[in-house]
Amino acid sequence: MKWRLSVHGVIVVLAISVSSVAVAQPRSNDSATLSQLTTMKVANERTAGFRQSLFTGTANRSIPVMSVANVVTVREAWESGAWAWSSAKRRSFVNDQAEVSILALVLAHSSQQRGDKDPAGWMPSAKESTCAYLSNWVSVKTKWGLAMDQRELTAVKSVFMRQCTTPATSSSIYSPPASINTTTTTAKSVVVGSALALLQTIRVENEHQVGYDRALFEHWRDVDGDGCDSRDQVLKRDSISLPQVDPVNCNVVAGDWVSPYDGARWSNPSDIDIDHVVALKEAWDSGAWAWSAAQRKAYANDTSDSRTLLAVTDSVNQSKSDKDPSNWLPPLQSYTCTYLGNWIAVKVRWGLSMDSSEYGRIKNLLQSTCVSLNIAPIPNLPTISGGTTVVTNPPSSATNSTTTANTTSSGTTSQINPGSYCSPEGALGYYTLSGSTTPTTYVCSKTDASGVPYSGGRARWRRA
Repeated sequence: MKWRLSVHGVIVVLAISVSSVAVAQPRSNDSATLSQLTTMKVANERTAGFRQSLFTGTANRSIPVMSVANVVTVREAWESGAWAWSSAKRRSFVNDQAEVSILALVLAHSSQQRGDKDPAGWMPSAKESTCAYLSNWVSVKTKWGLAMDQRELTAVKSVFMRQCTTPATSSSIYSPPASINTTTTTAKSVVVGSALALLQTIRVENEHQVGYDRALFEHWRDVDGDGCDSRDQVLKRDSISLPQVDPVNCNVVAGDWVSPYDGARWSNPSDIDIDHVVALKEAWDSGAWAWSAAQRKAYANDTSDSRTLLAVTDSVNQSKSDKDPSNWLPPLQSYTCTYLGNWIAVKVRWGLSMDSSEYGRIKNLLQSTCVSLNIAPIPNLPTISGGTTVVTNPPSSATNSTTTANTTSSGTTSQINPGSYCSPEGALGYYTLSGSTTPTTYVCSKTDASGVPYSGGRARWRRA
């Protein structure tokens, strides 16, 4: 493969002589793309009203053999949300040189083949170009707040996860402790892949259903000091058009929102509720009853991971109330798997437990409807008042069996006794089966692999 490097202003373009497309500055971090796909807005395209003249700029200029084109074409941008933009914003889009993934140098005949198709209708033929193209496509749509239709999202996710991601290993998944502790040590983000594997690290126990009061979670506050409370921050973040914001008090007065739960579109913020994906009462019942007031405030206003709070149709949010996935799932069935991934990510990040019916329903769906669901990396929790950071990701050295550990001849692989009692719940251990040279991963759990609790409520080692 031959590479030619050319510089156009501030844009560095790589052209591959044997491929149908070369994307500027391919992204190497597939976890960033997976995280963006998790929060991608899904909406039907608006196909009416497009004119090329609505976008004025220098992109899409053909030159001999090659042409410079927007990765997300202007028609695609229009249909995905740019119809609501000002002319200045459309001009900024077509000329954006701040992020080189906006533009790509493509072979002229490939540009003609692609036309205005999204990845559901066209992708580069070479794998190395496909991954970079999809990564940049997602990056552009995320940066400019553009939506995807369901067919497009399905195509991007399925191809990217099949061809472009590196499978997670069991050693990269750390289990949460029994309760959230405060420490001044900042932990590393959890690197995750399989939703099912991550689910199996969550504690399964009865809910603590006494003492809840919504007032215990001080919400819609400006916890990061930027002048906007958490409700307005989410409204600004989730609007698919540039929202209108009162500059004095940061109140969002207008925008365009597509509710991921039902696909409904709204322009008046009074029609929008900001949903705690894991409701405040559900959080309380699952472990927040033991938190400090500062921890509960941090949770109630958490915008540091977009999976915690979402802008949704108010009536749908009211129907959801404080139900878990065993009792409620989004009406838009195409969003089910994303919703389950968000639910798991929030519970893991905040060290919350599940009851047996919740765990069992989610596991069944992951094994049937959402078998290929992966979860993007989970960031550290936000800093809470007092300068401490809530940490849910202990170092792997903390995950050991309560039984005396054996070691292999190399002295590096911790061995456990399958079926024996263990602690702490959620810990990972290893056992080499007879006739095998590869250790099998086990998890310390209070339920068997089907989600049925063990007698006596004690945790045992079982296969992860």
